[in-house]
Amino acid sequence: MSVLFDEVNVCGMTLKNRFVRSATYEGYAAVDGQPTERLARLYYELAEGEVGLIMTSATQVDGYKNLPEVEGLPYPTAMDDDKFIDHWRPIVDGVHERGSKFAMQIVHPGRSDTPGLRRADPIAPSAVPIEATGVTPHAMTTEEIKASVEQFAQACRRVKEAGFDAVQLHGGHGYLISNFISPYTNVREDKYGGNTENRARFIVEIVERARELVGADYPIMIKMNCDDFVPGGLDSDEAVKVAKIITEAGIDCIEVTGGIAESRKQTARKSIVMEMDEAYFRPYAAALKENVSVPIILVGGLRTPSVIEKAVQEGAADLVSMSRPFIQEPGLVKRWKEGDLSKAECVSCNRCGDNVFKRPLVCYIKEKRKEEEKLFAGRKE
Repeated sequence: MSVLFDEVNVCGMTLKNRFVRSATYEGYAAVDGQPTERLARLYYELAEGEVGLIMTSATQVDGYKNLPEVEGLPYPTAMDDDKFIDHWRPIVDGVHERGSKFAMQIVHPGRSDTPGLRRADPIAPSAVPIEATGVTPHAMTTEEIKASVEQFAQACRRVKEAGFDAVQLHGGHGYLISNFISPYTNVREDKYGGNTENRARFIVEIVERARELVGADYPIMIKMNCDDFVPGGLDSDEAVKVAKIITEAGIDCIEVTGGIAESRKQTARKSIVMEMDEAYFRPYAAALKENVSVPIILVGGLRTPSVIEKAVQEGAADLVSMSRPFIQEPGLVKRWKEGDLSKAECVSCNRCGDNVFKRPLVCYIKEKRKEEEKLFAGRKE
C-alpha cells in the first residue's frame, strides 16, 4: 500500500494516514461564532471519508461583536470566550469517534480585517495601506501587541480544553501573524520590527505564553507564508530564517502557504490541469525540510495520488494537505485507499474560494450537478 496510507506519528498524534484537510473557511457558524449542526456534519463527513487530520476553518481569537443576524450570511467561528469550549466538545468527540484527529486553526485578520464588521480600523504592526481597498490599518502599540499575544494564547488554551488534538496558528495570507513576519507589512523600528528575529518575535511570544497554558507537549502548529509574492515581501530564504526561530521557540509543525492581499499569484491557483501544475508550494516545503526538524505539511494544488506520493517519498514533506478537493469530495481519501486512484474531481475553478465570504461554502460544480439531477428527475415524473 502507498506510503500515504501508512500510520504516522506527528507531534505526539498517531494519524491513520498522511492526509490533512487544510483549514477552509466554511461560513457555517452562528451569528455569535458558535459552531452549528451543519458545521459538525461537515467535519463528520470528512472523518468518515478517512481524512487523517482535519483542520477547522480559521477561528477568530477576537470575534466580531453584535453582528446582525441575517439568514444565509457566512459567519465565522470564534474562540475568544470560554463559553465556546462546551459547544465544541461534542463535535470533537464526534470526529474522534469516526477515527480522525482534529485541530483548530486560530487567526486574527490583521490588516485584512473588514472595518464594517469590526467597527474599527484594522490593526497591523505598521500602517501600510492596502491599495486595492484604500484601507490603512492602525499601527499597533506595544500594549496592543501584548494584548493580542494574550488573545492567541488564551485561544490555544480553549482549544486544548475543548478536546482538540492540536492548535494551528494562521501565519499566512496577509493576516496578523503574517503581517508581523513580512518586511512588506512590518516596517516598525522597535523590537517587533527590522531584522528577522524581531519580526518573528510576535510568534515567539505567542508560543511562549501558550506553553504556560497548554504545557510542553501539546502540539502547536503554524500555517506560514513562505513567500508573499510581492516585491519587498517575505521570500523563501527569509521564511527559512523565520522557521528556524519559531521552531526553536516551540512550534511543532509547519504547513506552507503563500500570498497576501497585494499578491498577483493566488494562494488557491486556478487551471490545475496537468500534473506539472500541481504541488506548487513543493519547493518551499522542501526548503523548510532541509533546515528544520519539525514535520512539514505540503499544500497547494494536489490532485493526483502519484504526485502526492512522490512528494512524500522524495522527502519534500511529511504530510499532505488539501482544501478544494475535499469541498467536492469529502470521501476522496477513502476512494483512493479503496483502489480508485483517478485524480480528484475538483477542476480548480475556484468559485468556492471566490465566493466564500459572500455565502456559506459550497462546491459550485457539485451544486449545479444536483440542480440538473433534480430537473431531470422532475421531467421523468
